[in-house]
Amino acid sequence: MKQKNSRSKISLGLAALLAVLLLAPLAAEAKPPRNKKPNKPGQQQTQQQPSSSQPQGEPARAEQTPPPGLDSVDEKLWRYQTGDARSALGRFMDQADSNGYVAMADGRVLDQEKKYGDAEARLRKATELAPSDPAPFAYLGELYRHQRRDGDADNAFRKAADVAQAKGGSQAAYYLGVAQQQLKQYDVAVSTLQGASAPQPALIPYQVGVTRFFQGSWQAAVDQLNRAIEMDSGLAYAYYYRALAQDKLGHKDQLVNDMSRFLALAPNAPEAGQAKAILNSVKR
Repeated sequence: MKQKNSRSKISLGLAALLAVLLLAPLAAEAKPPRNKKPNKPGQQQTQQQPSSSQPQGEPARAEQTPPPGLDSVDEKLWRYQTGDARSALGRFMDQADSNGYVAMADGRVLDQEKKYGDAEARLRKATELAPSDPAPFAYLGELYRHQRRDGDADNAFRKAADVAQAKGGSQAAYYLGVAQQQLKQYDVAVSTLQGASAPQPALIPYQVGVTRFFQGSWQAAVDQLNRAIEMDSGLAYAYYYRALAQDKLGHKDQLVNDMSRFLALAPNAPEAGQAKAILNSVKR
C-alpha cells in the first residue's frame, strides 16, 4: 500500500450470464403451444415451468472454493514473506488455470515479486473463474494502485464493492469495506469493516486503522494499529502506517522504531524506498 495511493492489505458476476441464458427459455415460454388439445371442463391445465435458477439445457455453474491449505499462502503474504508464500503455493499451481483462488494467490505473489504484468493476468483470470467473489477484484485494484493506475484501480474497487454487496455476508463485507476505504468513503468503510469477518482477525483493526490514517485521525489510527499488532506482530504494513501516524503526532522515536520494523519485515515492499528516505531524514 502507498500513502493516499496505497495497498490495503488485504496480505479479496453471474447475474449478467444468467440474464443472457434465461432469454432462451423465456422466449420459448412466450410462444403458444402447437396442436394442444383443449382441457376438459373442470380440468386444470398443468405445464412444467423452466427453473429460474438453472436454465434449460445449461448445467448450473458450481461456485468455486479455495483448496484446503491455501490459507497458509495468504498468511505469508500478509507478513510479506514472499519467498515462503511462493514455496507454499507450489503444490497448488496445477490448479492455477482452473481455480480462481489459486489464480488469485499466484497473482498476489507475483505482485509482491513486482512482476506486475504477470500479476495482472493472473488476477484477471481469478475474476473470471470466481466472478461472484469480491476478493479478486479488490486485489486487482490494489495491484493497479502499485502501478499508479488510479483510474483502473477505482474501477476495480467499484466492481469489488458491487460484487460484495450482491454476495452479502460478513466475509464479503470485509472486501466491501476495503473497497469503500480505497474509494475514500471513510466513515462508511469503518462501519462496514466493524461488522465484517476478515481472512485473518488482525486485518479488521488493521484496515480500520489504515482508514483512520487516510482520514487524518492520527490517534484513532494508532489505537487500531496497536490492536492489529497485538493480534499479529508480523503484520508488516501495520508498522508502516503506525509509523506515519506517530510522525503526525510528533513521536519521532516511535516513528523510527516502527519504520525500522517495517523495513526488517518487508525490505522489498513498494514503500521500502520511501521508508528508508523517512528514516534518513529523521536521523539527520
